[in-house]
Amino acid sequence: MLKRIITGVVGIAVLLPFIIFSDTWALVVMTSVMSVFAVCEVLRCTEQIKRWPVTVMSVGVCLTAQILPRLMESDIYTTVMLLVYIAFAVILMTLAVFSKGNFKLMEATQIAVMVMYISFGFSALILLRDLESGLALMLFAFLVPWVCDAMAYFVGVFFGKHKMIPDVSPKKTVEGAVGGIIGGLLITVIFGVVMQFAFDMDTHYPMLIVLALVACLVSQWGDLIASLLKREYGVKDYGKLFPGHGGVMDRFDSIIAVSTFMYIVCRSFAGVSLF
Repeated sequence: MLKRIITGVVGIAVLLPFIIFSDTWALVVMTSVMSVFAVCEVLRCTEQIKRWPVTVMSVGVCLTAQILPRLMESDIYTTVMLLVYIAFAVILMTLAVFSKGNFKLMEATQIAVMVMYISFGFSALILLRDLESGLALMLFAFLVPWVCDAMAYFVGVFFGKHKMIPDVSPKKTVEGAVGGIIGGLLITVIFGVVMQFAFDMDTHYPMLIVLALVACLVSQWGDLIASLLKREYGVKDYGKLFPGHGGVMDRFDSIIAVSTFMYIVCRSFAGVSLF
């Protein structure tokens, strides 16, 4: 537990400069590195990392997804990335067709979905940052899933008795999940107060709390999806980059789910303001 806490503190300290200068290309550098690490971890988990055409294309899609948001309008970006994702999936499936059984269609489909999910999840942080009140929205996308995850972990360790989905994630408990949601809602209220009184932002608490509640559920869903993939391949952690936490996917799985969800909400309900 001590190792987990120390790693968390150090990680926040390293992340802080990228947050402060997130209106520059520093954020793009961070999401590019994290998305490439995450995709490579998934390819290693699924035993496809040595299939170099797949790895090269996957990394290329990740980098494209991170760089383009700062080069074009968001509407154009989503259209371009949709075409990139379709082309990527078609090429992977074509490789499966001509691989003579060495690269199965289900493997190609699984990789296509995970690369799209990871690359867009990280790019959604950039897209959120570039919206009105973008810094607050991006911080929210970091803060809520991390606090939700931390509270779920500590409540589960000290009070967890009822396993939630043991076949997917043996250590997760119902008590931990509830504790995570409560922690996420509490940090949301605190965050709203800080934004209102320290940064003179007009915080809309009802909408913010509703969004936080759903974001906590999405956060835990993202965690379970990542855990399910690990269990299918008999892997404990995606990597060892963060001692006590695992790899990038172990640490950012809930964030990419929440950032994607938040961007969809912000774009779909553009007239609804949170700050």
